[in-house]
Amino acid sequence: MKTGRLNANQIKLIAIIAMTIDHLTWTIWPGTQTVWYIMALHAVGRLTAPIMWFFIAEGCVHTRNIWKYAMR
Repeated sequence: MKTGRLNANQIKLIAIIAMTIDHLTWTIWPGTQTVWYIMALHAVGRLTAPIMWFFIAEGCVHTRNIWKYAMR
């Protein structure tokens, strides 16, 4: 049994949940940036971009044709 390892689908699910938290925070408290827990929720949401950039980089490494991958 593996311990401490996340597969790609689990990491993507974490990114989706983080993005949802960020979007809900903007919907519920629009423009509020001074309260610490709202800033913490936005910080959680900001995890999504680096995770998705990682998967784009992984896709570039494992693709046969970089131009077709970029066009997709």
